[in-house]
Amino acid sequence: MPDPTVTHEDFPAGIGSFAEPFLAWRTWALAGSRDGADVRLMPIIGDTHPWPAREANRASCSLRRKHAGIPEVDCSCGLYGTDRDEVLRRTRSPAVLGSVALWGRIVEHALGYRAEYAYPQRLRLVCFVCFWRRGARATSCDVVVRQRGGRLVPLCGPDLELAARYDYPIHDRRPAFDVERTLLSTYAVDRLAAA
Repeated sequence: MPDPTVTHEDFPAGIGSFAEPFLAWRTWALAGSRDGADVRLMPIIGDTHPWPAREANRASCSLRRKHAGIPEVDCSCGLYGTDRDEVLRRTRSPAVLGSVALWGRIVEHALGYRAEYAYPQRLRLVCFVCFWRRGARATSCDVVVRQRGGRLVPLCGPDLELAARYDYPIHDRRPAFDVERTLLSTYAVDRLAAA
């Protein structure tokens, strides 16, 4: 892994530019078609654009600020990645857990990195309730349900019953194995092994 403290003369301190990717962790929401044949990774917070499949995701400034480069030190722009422990502590309701390659212009900050370019490396669906309870050790989910607006939510059997009891908006159900297989094929990546 490149040394994140190394800076290039074209960039201010705290920013580096790297051709070799950093490997980091992150989580995503999941959106998809009613039949589960078309799925896309979505940021959990903020941007409403899906991550492109089979091409690098390039960062933009959601605040529409004009920068010499993205990410900028004094802004929150960029594609985020962090270490595994941090992603486990801070994620609220993921549908997908995975490793991500970050490269190009990179800003290191207290909780990880913000990068100009990123692409997922390994992915797996996670039941968000199990993730809250057990983090990366969360068991595989059984079904994926579709909420209003096209969000897909992986759930395990017991948590599906709990969600139904509390009137969680559940619509179409698909086997998690099928949705995960479609996701891995869409992004041409391998499955992230359970911890």
